[in-house]
Amino acid sequence: MRNRIVFFISIISGLILTVKPDISYCQTSDELVVETINVEKLEEFLSNRNGKPLLINVWATWCVPCREEFPDLVKLSEKYKTKIDIVGISVDLPEEIDSKVIPFLEKHNAGFTNFIVDVKDPEDFINLLNADWSGAIPATFLYDKNGKQLKYHLGKTDLNGFEKIISSVIN
Repeated sequence: MRNRIVFFISIISGLILTVKPDISYCQTSDELVVETINVEKLEEFLSNRNGKPLLINVWATWCVPCREEFPDLVKLSEKYKTKIDIVGISVDLPEEIDSKVIPFLEKHNAGFTNFIVDVKDPEDFINLLNADWSGAIPATFLYDKNGKQLKYHLGKTDLNGFEKIISSVIN
């Protein structure tokens, strides 16, 4: 367990331990806002599903495989936006929202919800998403319409791979 914590902390290069103000996600023609998410907010988000399946992708701007798969994640969100909720959770530092995360999302025209993780204990975040997950990224998690996790995929994938992941919940 200690190794997973050390690994996750090293991945995100010094996680901020303070709680940021609650900012709603919204996208207008001029502005993209990314909300920080902690374990409690993530638990609430997972349990309060809107009747649609959910795909969560954990990524970072500094992660090469994450950057490589991101355009396909954007295509997936556009293609299936009425059938599945797509959510990205960045493990960049919360203070990098404006300098790195939002410019990255704007560059890729990401029209789906994105958060940035802000937790006190990375192990809680890891275990909430999947106790078998090491914390390595990119990682993708699929939930049914009731918030039950159906699949977990570690590593880079492409559009076809994402479609295979969601095939069990798309009718």
